[in-house]
Amino acid sequence: MTFFSILFALIAEQYKPVEKDHWVRRLSNAWLDFIVRNIDTGADRSGRLACLAAFIPPVVLVLAVHIILLATQPFLAFLWNIFIVYLFLGFRQFSHPFTAIHEALLDRDLDAARQVLAEWQGAGVNTETMSESEVIRLALEQAIIGAHRHVFAPIFWFMLPFGPAGVVLYRLVDMAATRWPSQASASMGRAARSLFQIIDWIPVRLTAIGFAIVGNFEDAIYGWRYHLRKWSNELDAVILAAGAGALGVRLGSPLPEPDSDEALRMAEAGEPPIYDLGQEASVRSLRSAVGLVWRAVILWLTLILLMTISVWLG
Repeated sequence: MTFFSILFALIAEQYKPVEKDHWVRRLSNAWLDFIVRNIDTGADRSGRLACLAAFIPPVVLVLAVHIILLATQPFLAFLWNIFIVYLFLGFRQFSHPFTAIHEALLDRDLDAARQVLAEWQGAGVNTETMSESEVIRLALEQAIIGAHRHVFAPIFWFMLPFGPAGVVLYRLVDMAATRWPSQASASMGRAARSLFQIIDWIPVRLTAIGFAIVGNFEDAIYGWRYHLRKWSNELDAVILAAGAGALGVRLGSPLPEPDSDEALRMAEAGEPPIYDLGQEASVRSLRSAVGLVWRAVILWLTLILLMTISVWLG
């Protein structure tokens, strides 16, 4: 049932995408804002309390419906799983702007690509003076992170015994970790980010492994091992380093050249020099990224199908 729930949800999402302004997104944002207004006091305790109040009721509700339907109407439980995964998966939420940027660059319309990227990245990112390679690089980074947070990580949490409740938990914590730091007190922002660091620790590494398997394995592992310092966010760094290596594209800021003392220390210790991998990002890289994500999706769906068959045969 798990495999077919994911498969049918992905198919439904391709025909009827869950956009950013979908009612479930508006309801989730309204719920998180309600928690901020009623619990946020600025104290450290309020941050932890807000996490409990924001995440436990929706997760328990979804889990309770799943258990009741599973015990009474298994087919309705199957439909419930598809419904929840469909609402919270959000494959098209990152693929739509990515495709728009790709098409604009194919038409040689850099200004249009910059505008789409600015809307996608949100406030605080100035794209007006970016070159084509910079636009492509940021689009690739945003797509790799989006593929993980909207597809691979929710699938991982759906595979756990919580089922659809795990998907809701992950997406709500992700939204809170993004939303609360700018709209709530520092304590609530820290609490949400800390919880997200915990629940996303395993999924980011599984996503990185998937990219390595379906892409350039050696470069993906090399990037994962040596290029994490190119990004400030530890979780994003794992995915981006592995994704860049799998694609054979240079992402992130250039690695700084070691000074003479550091170079001497590395030589004496026998440590190999660390170097950037891949080529400069180009329009062709965008198409390669689409293939990488879909190959990773097929990989994990195949593994889930094999596990499902083994359970049936067992």
